[in-house]
Amino acid sequence: MDITLNEEQTMIATSALEFAKGAVNAQQIRDLETTVDGFDRAIWHKMVDLGWAGAVFPAEYGGSGLGLFELSLIIEALGQGAVPTPIFSTVVEAGLLLVDAGSVQQRAYWLPRIADGRSILTTAIFEPGGGLLREQVSTLVEPSADGFRVNGTKLFVRDAGVADAIICLGRSKSDSDALSLVLVPKDTQGVERRRLWASGGEALWEVTFRDVEVPADALVGLAGDAWSHVEQLLLRGAAMKSAELVGIGQAALDLTLEYAKTRRQFGQPIGSFQGVQHHCTEMYRDLTVCRLLCWQAAARLGNVKNAAREVAMAKAKTGEAIPALTRIAHQIHGAIAYYRDYPLELYYHRAIAASAAYGDSGHQRRALSRLLRSELATFQGEHRHELSVHPL
Repeated sequence: MDITLNEEQTMIATSALEFAKGAVNAQQIRDLETTVDGFDRAIWHKMVDLGWAGAVFPAEYGGSGLGLFELSLIIEALGQGAVPTPIFSTVVEAGLLLVDAGSVQQRAYWLPRIADGRSILTTAIFEPGGGLLREQVSTLVEPSADGFRVNGTKLFVRDAGVADAIICLGRSKSDSDALSLVLVPKDTQGVERRRLWASGGEALWEVTFRDVEVPADALVGLAGDAWSHVEQLLLRGAAMKSAELVGIGQAALDLTLEYAKTRRQFGQPIGSFQGVQHHCTEMYRDLTVCRLLCWQAAARLGNVKNAAREVAMAKAKTGEAIPALTRIAHQIHGAIAYYRDYPLELYYHRAIAASAAYGDSGHQRRALSRLLRSELATFQGEHRHELSVHPL
């Protein structure tokens, strides 16, 4: 896929990076990690004013109607600046899920509130048993007298402590294949939250639903038919986390290049040593490959829904290459890289957390192997090799 940034996309990427680099410093980020919010609301509202909260929403809901590719450029810049925001929980997850599956009333109420910064939403998808497969969902969402009753525990719920509502995924006890999504307002009786302390500093929560009752109009999409929408949510999340990883990798490379120019040993900058040059070259090579894969995934996912292959390729590569890149950056820096006063340590932990989100490299490689077995032709390209290719 030939992807070149047009004038508007270049402007978005440039302005986003300028904002991200000046938004918050490393010490402020670490201070925010200890708060309930996990992010600075004033910074988030500045992003709202720039139109980023509603960037990918239709204009009728206060959005800009941009694509996922443009959103990935914004998220890459935020990753490079390590800016804590609720953009994943509120926009990538809940907002776009409502665009896909929400009722007319749900979209009309929530999407404008997200776009203008009045509301923060999140989704509760993952469970204590782990895994990202539909059969691993154990939370129950069952019909009740007035609507639906929710019972179960969810993990790694982003920004649940400040979310105005949580979109929860669950199954029916009578039909284990029937998965549904319901929207649970924050003050609903029976919802319990507990903060989880994560290596990347994100505000992740455990949310327990104990006989939580919601009305019939809380259903998001059709009853028993939620999994296709969840699959798209996971693909979008993986694609956007790949973009964040690229931003993290760019920040680590920039820090390393600057350090190699200024740190002197044996009377000359360490950047003049061939071994350091080789490391920096390999970092740049891997970062460039990751960026191109991310651009391809975001562009295809924004144009067609069948982008599982491109997303898996991008997330598998970035999930391995960017943490490795930050480790090489630590080796070049030496001891200073391990001090919390130096920002490289922050990017190292961000890379570890982002690589695990929405499926780590192992999960993505298994997804690719399944696609290879079921859709071999899509991996052979336009000009097939002369030799026969045997399916696995």
